[in-house]
Amino acid sequence: MMHLPAELRERFGIKPGDKVELRATRYGIALERIPSLMEAFGRFKGVGETWARELLEEKREELAKEEAEFRRMEAARERRGRASKVRA
Repeated sequence: MMHLPAELRERFGIKPGDKVELRATRYGIALERIPSLMEAFGRFKGVGETWARELLEEKREELAKEEAEFRRMEAARERRGRASKVRA
């Protein structure tokens, strides 16, 4: 655990629970706050929106495939049900 003075936390927008990175530099140790995913999207708006759209399209395609498979299974089940009634 590490203590950061309130003045520095306020100045650099570091809140409890935020992730920070410590790295060695030529002059000592540098500490940098790691932005949340939502903040990163805000910084790289075009990239974030593009990525979100791509993910959404991918999920829609997966759902369409699942729905088509479900319909095929239901149709096969109905055919088997009709075939067993004909035999009886």
